Amino acid sequence: MKNLIVIFVFSLLVDLFGQNLPPNAILKNFKPFLTPRTNGRPGEVYRLDENGIKFTVQDITTIKHKISEEGDLIGRMYFTADEMLTFLNLEFDRIDVIPAEVKIVKAERQYTEQTVVDKILYENEKIREIIVDKKSKYYLIREAISTKDITFKFSYDVVKRIKRGAAALTEKKSQGEIDYPFEIQKKFKNPKRIFYLEQKINIEPYEE
Repeated sequence: MKNLIVIFVFSLLVDLFGQNLPPNAILKNFKPFLTPRTNGRPGEVYRLDENGIKFTVQDITTIKHKISEEGDLIGRMYFTADEMLTFLNLEFDRIDVIPAEVKIVKAERQYTEQTVVDKILYENEKIREIIVDKKSKYYLIREAISTKDITFKFSYDVVKRIKRGAAALTEKKSQGEIDYPFEIQKKFKNPKRIFYLEQKINIEPYEE
């Protein structure tokens, strides 16, 4: 009985503090911003305090980013229920991992080079101005993906689990079978950053 309790508590902690999502077909290890935004460029630092609350620390403007036009990106990505709620206002019932086919039109990749990051943070000792709270974990945004047009497509089985927000989806009709017949499209007048890739930073470079 004691072993069962330990297993239950461990499983609960995994659910609360991190979900291992399957690998994405595109944008491996990228995360969605809570909402589409113009801030959050590569070079911005944020921290997670001991309670997991996120705070923006500083945009290190001396870390310049480069731009690559990636064209249209299409592929399967995986999201948590919380991410879908904050980003698309879709509330799911009894499902933690949501697969979706994502189409990013004319994606722009913004990225930093490791040599630039190392020089500014460590050779110039900027890192000691940034990391001041020993109980927090600090992260640097290394890359970001922006677009003016993004579509999320869902399967019928996934849509059945939506508790709130399904009215915002459009069903695509076809004589043939469609894997992802339901979609929601977001368009913006100007490009918005949608996804980001982070790097954990410490006082000492590459410290675990």
